[in-house]
Amino acid sequence: MKILLLQLISLFLLVGCGSSSPDFILVEGGGFEMGNSYPGGDDDERPVHNVELDPFYIGKTELTVREFREFIKATGYVTTAEEKGWASDFAGDKVEKIPGACWKKVGFAQDDSHPVVCVSWLDAIAYCNWRSEKEGLSPCYSGEGDSVRCDFGADGYRLPTEAEWEYMARSRGKRIKYAWGDGEPYINGRPAGNTKDEAARREWGVKKYWEGYDDGYACTSPAGHFAPNELGVHDISGNVYEWCWDRYGEDYYQYSPVRNPTGPARGEMHSCRDVGFGCPVYQECVASRGKGKPDLTFSWGGFRLARSRP
Repeated sequence: MKILLLQLISLFLLVGCGSSSPDFILVEGGGFEMGNSYPGGDDDERPVHNVELDPFYIGKTELTVREFREFIKATGYVTTAEEKGWASDFAGDKVEKIPGACWKKVGFAQDDSHPVVCVSWLDAIAYCNWRSEKEGLSPCYSGEGDSVRCDFGADGYRLPTEAEWEYMARSRGKRIKYAWGDGEPYINGRPAGNTKDEAARREWGVKKYWEGYDDGYACTSPAGHFAPNELGVHDISGNVYEWCWDRYGEDYYQYSPVRNPTGPARGEMHSCRDVGFGCPVYQECVASRGKGKPDLTFSWGGFRLARSRP
């Protein structure tokens, strides 16, 4: 009852602020232990450290092709992949640079309900500001290139921080390995994620996959198709990587502030979370960290929107 009431309040507040689809979830603030407390993983997932976060809103799903197309039609924006003339595509265990690949021409079948991919961190920032201005909100981002700054006090759309993403993925900081818990990828009997599984084995003949689990999609699946976590957020472990605001720092956890960490002040790369549909099973862990240069475009990478609570 309490969770339902919070979600209703969240919806009321967002409608009052001019927000629209995709739906958003209010994530109440709190403290948690961030990082990987399980065996395995990478060095940049440790040390486990205390983090305290203010409340924030997070998109229930990853941004879709339909929503990104609306942005392109309204602005004529040219994405990073279109400027470069290529994007990285993924098939099984092989990554290739595909000439002409971009958000509207990926290496596999998609429709408007699927998460948009082949979008860079820079593309995501541009979308956030456009969406904010379209809905009469204050844009969060200013500056260009490496000098982009984020005003976390603005009421517009932005990317989540790494800490916000992991806190959300753990259903407000619970000690769980995956978004669905510690075991097989099911929530209340429903498949809970688009992972490297039996579907990937059939499509590409891969040898390292989640044996016995078949989500039915070798590549992307429709946003929100699988069971959500306890907060009502979908596609947390699997489907596509999601860009975060933070610059990436391999040793950042050693000096990260406790209160609302936003990443290092400098760095050539930005962080991303979740994992792609064909990534190794060990990376499904919600503590797993990804990274890439701001102009990186790849067919298993998209983004999810967030907002600070006014």
